[in-house]
Amino acid sequence: MADEKCACGKPLHYSVLATRKVVEEAVSRLGPDVVVTGPDGSYSVQRHYIALHGLKTCELETLAEKGLIKKIS
Repeated sequence: MADEKCACGKPLHYSVLATRKVVEEAVSRLGPDVVVTGPDGSYSVQRHYIALHGLKTCELETLAEKGLIKKIS
């Protein structure tokens, strides 16, 4: 899907097509977001964002403040 965007705001920017296909299959089966729990609570995070940028639990609150992920509890 050419018009899909990463939570960072850019169009999906995979450098390896096979990785994009795997993540898109997961999105189709499991939905676009995953719940991640860290020391400060739980967050909804886009699967594409995790695949493209990685994720550190120590950065969850900052990412939520920036609006890249959503704090859910």
